[in-house]
Amino acid sequence: MSNALLWFDLPVMIVVAGACLPIFFTGHTISRWEGALFLGYYGAYTAYLILAATQHDALSTFSVAMGAFVLPLTLITLLVLAGRAWRTPPE
Repeated sequence: MSNALLWFDLPVMIVVAGACLPIFFTGHTISRWEGALFLGYYGAYTAYLILAATQHDALSTFSVAMGAFVLPLTLITLLVLAGRAWRTPPE
């Protein structure tokens, strides 16, 4: 197994699977902003893969930005959404 699989691809897959949980709690529907969020994550993941494949100089900056800003913000958003879904009774 490559290091990229263990240290990037696998954690991304786990985070995306976790990001789907609030959608399952909210009636199996995806709102526009949730769809835009997933599309943004796909774009960021694709950009990372392109930067890594080309060994671009911006790869380290991009990785730091994703790890320090995007991932914590995502975690907070998911926790808030999960909390709202658990407090709101199903319709």
